[in-house]
Amino acid sequence: MDDGILEEYLDRTVRVHFAPAMIGSGLSPFTEGKLYDYSPNGILLEERDGSLDYIPFTSVRLIQIRPKPGLWERLTGSG
Repeated sequence: MDDGILEEYLDRTVRVHFAPAMIGSGLSPFTEGKLYDYSPNGILLEERDGSLDYIPFTSVRLIQIRPKPGLWERLTGSG
Protein backbone atom coordinates (compact mmCIF):
# COMPACT_ATOMS: atom_id res chain seq x y z
CA MET A 1 0.00 0.00 0.00
CA ASP A 2 1.24 3.49 -0.81
CA ASP A 3 2.39 5.52 2.16
CA GLY A 4 -0.10 8.20 3.06
CA ILE A 5 -2.90 7.05 0.74
CA LEU A 6 -5.41 7.00 3.61
CA GLU A 7 -4.04 10.09 5.38
CA GLU A 8 -6.68 12.48 4.02
CA TYR A 9 -9.47 10.10 5.09
CA LEU A 10 -8.64 9.97 8.81
CA ASP A 11 -11.65 10.82 10.99
CA ARG A 12 -14.05 9.95 8.16
CA THR A 13 -16.70 7.25 8.30
CA VAL A 14 -15.77 4.24 6.19
CA ARG A 15 -17.28 0.83 5.45
CA VAL A 16 -14.88 -2.11 5.44
CA HIS A 17 -15.96 -5.21 3.48
CA PHE A 18 -14.27 -8.40 4.59
CA ALA A 19 -12.63 -10.92 2.28
CA PRO A 20 -14.94 -13.91 1.57
CA ALA A 21 -12.67 -16.29 3.50
CA MET A 22 -13.08 -14.11 6.63
CA ILE A 23 -16.89 -14.18 6.74
CA GLY A 24 -18.42 -16.89 8.89
CA SER A 25 -21.98 -18.07 9.16
CA GLY A 26 -24.16 -15.44 10.78
CA LEU A 27 -21.47 -12.75 10.70
CA SER A 28 -21.79 -9.43 8.90
CA PRO A 29 -19.81 -9.15 5.64
CA PHE A 30 -18.83 -5.57 6.54
CA THR A 31 -18.35 -3.14 9.41
CA GLU A 32 -18.56 0.64 9.63
CA GLY A 33 -16.70 3.12 11.75
CA LYS A 34 -14.50 6.18 11.77
CA LEU A 35 -11.04 5.66 10.30
CA TYR A 36 -8.87 6.25 13.35
CA ASP A 37 -5.40 5.24 12.13
CA TYR A 38 -3.63 2.90 9.74
CA SER A 39 -0.31 1.18 9.15
CA PRO A 40 1.14 -0.94 6.34
CA ASN A 41 -0.43 -3.97 8.08
CA GLY A 42 -3.97 -2.84 8.83
CA ILE A 43 -6.40 -0.16 9.96
CA LEU A 44 -7.97 0.98 13.22
CA LEU A 45 -11.67 1.81 13.19
CA GLU A 46 -13.35 3.76 15.96
CA GLU A 47 -16.75 2.32 16.83
CA ARG A 48 -19.69 4.48 17.93
CA ASP A 49 -19.02 3.56 21.56
CA GLY A 50 -15.43 4.81 21.26
CA SER A 51 -13.79 1.38 21.17
CA LEU A 52 -11.14 0.65 18.54
CA ASP A 53 -11.16 -2.31 16.14
CA TYR A 54 -7.96 -3.45 14.43
CA ILE A 55 -8.54 -5.00 10.99
CA PRO A 56 -5.55 -6.49 9.17
CA PHE A 57 -5.41 -5.81 5.42
CA THR A 58 -5.30 -9.56 4.79
CA SER A 59 -8.95 -9.63 5.99
CA VAL A 60 -10.10 -6.71 3.83
CA ARG A 61 -11.68 -6.98 0.41
CA LEU A 62 -12.83 -3.38 0.02
CA ILE A 63 -12.85 -0.09 1.92
CA GLN A 64 -15.65 2.28 0.94
CA ILE A 65 -15.18 5.97 1.68
CA ARG A 66 -18.09 8.30 1.06
CA PRO A 67 -17.21 11.61 -0.58
CA LYS A 68 -17.38 14.74 1.50
CA PRO A 69 -20.67 16.59 1.10
CA GLY A 70 -20.60 19.42 -1.42
CA LEU A 71 -21.38 23.03 -0.61
CA TRP A 72 -25.07 22.68 -1.51
CA GLU A 73 -25.48 19.56 0.61
CA ARG A 74 -23.83 21.28 3.57
CA LEU A 75 -26.03 24.39 3.19
CA THR A 76 -29.32 22.53 2.80
CA GLY A 77 -28.55 19.54 5.00
CA SER A 78 -29.52 17.19 2.18
CA GLY A 79 -27.63 14.14 1.10
